[in-house]
Amino acid sequence: MQIQANRIVSALGAVALAVLFTTAVAGAAQAAEKSIQTEGEWIKYDAEAKTVTVKVKKPGRGDAAKALKRNKEAVFAVKPEGSVLTRTTVAINGVKGELTDIPEGKTVNVYWRPDDKDPTILRARKIDVILSDEELDEMYGTE
Repeated sequence: MQIQANRIVSALGAVALAVLFTTAVAGAAQAAEKSIQTEGEWIKYDAEAKTVTVKVKKPGRGDAAKALKRNKEAVFAVKPEGSVLTRTTVAINGVKGELTDIPEGKTVNVYWRPDDKDPTILRARKIDVILSDEELDEMYGTE
């Protein structure tokens, strides 16, 4: 009788671990969903509203990107502070930057996803500033 009880407890423990593992894997898969890449011209950063505005050049791929239209402005919610895992990061030519470092008119790639609770809010996770050929030549010289 004691052996059978131990087997039942062991089986229940194994089932509980399997459920926990499955839940953890599903949560990690959801967190790892790909961002949508949108190329645009930098318009402005509004620190008070915690948003950035870009004029869309290439909306990107995916159902959510269909809401963006070429040559129209798009507003993205940003989180300028916090952990690197949660804030909106900025890279200028691969070097860490700040939202305030991006001058108007620069070409940027905004990596974003619709908000989990309100899909009309576009959450920017990363912004890369694209340097022009002239800027790259100035930095690294010409061949």
